[in-house]
Amino acid sequence: MTRFKTFYFIYDADGGIFNKIKYWLNKNILKKNTACELCDISHGKFFVRLEWLDFIRELEKEYKIEVLHRNELPKKIREKNFQYPCVIGETNSELREVFSNAEFRDFENLTNVRELREQFLGKIS
Repeated sequence: MTRFKTFYFIYDADGGIFNKIKYWLNKNILKKNTACELCDISHGKFFVRLEWLDFIRELEKEYKIEVLHRNELPKKIREKNFQYPCVIGETNSELREVFSNAEFRDFENLTNVRELREQFLGKIS
């Protein structure tokens, strides 16, 4: 079994206050298609979901967790050209995609952290 040491949860959105406001306006006011399925899972209309924070805290008991926007990625991840959103697991020797962009798209109607948690834990155990 693969032993992961770090997980990177990567949003298909840019970080920074201006970009967060722009994303929120495009999604909630202008109703533009700003598909970031991980954003929809981790955040409600205004704030981060408490269930999401609990999930991340649970993972942090055993792993290093990085929750990043696409403009905040370390070079080692950018070089791999993953499609976002995704979850990348890091072992001592490699980066491996644990949840792909396609899998997040299959969560089209998913806004339930519990379902993501169950599927995620099933993949890494």
